[in-house]
Amino acid sequence: MNPIDQESIRYLIIDGHSVIYSWDHLHKLHKSSKSSARENLIRRMTNYQDITGERVVIVFDGKGQTSESINDEYGIQVFYSKSGTTADQIIERLAGKYSKNRKITVASRDRAVLDTCSSFGADAISPKTLEELLEQAERDLRKRICLLYTSDAADEGLGVDL
Repeated sequence: MNPIDQESIRYLIIDGHSVIYSWDHLHKLHKSSKSSARENLIRRMTNYQDITGERVVIVFDGKGQTSESINDEYGIQVFYSKSGTTADQIIERLAGKYSKNRKITVASRDRAVLDTCSSFGADAISPKTLEELLEQAERDLRKRICLLYTSDAADEGLGVDL
């Protein structure tokens, strides 16, 4: 991919636990199963990436000796910080390094993280705004599928009245 293409790609960096604690359904799920809450967020944000084309990076606080980066089989990237390093620090480093030549949006409920990332040139949004963007993308996809289905049905003479 040439540098011009790289600059046109949008990236969404998400503070994973911040979002989990801000979205009611994920927060409730987290109380009974932390891994299920993380997996639910990852799955929904994978769908968001597929719908919008915006590259998604989710960062969680970890406990291991090294930071771990996992490329999900569906294409999003998930980071777990190492012990002694916070997700906030990784998010700030990513924004600082890549905001100069890429369009970056950061989602977190931590005002200090959002302010730091904004100072690097990233857009900053709250978990609530992220949830609204995700829900809108899901609605748009449902509309496109419905239009495609009704268009195909009409093309095949299936008697669907539009």
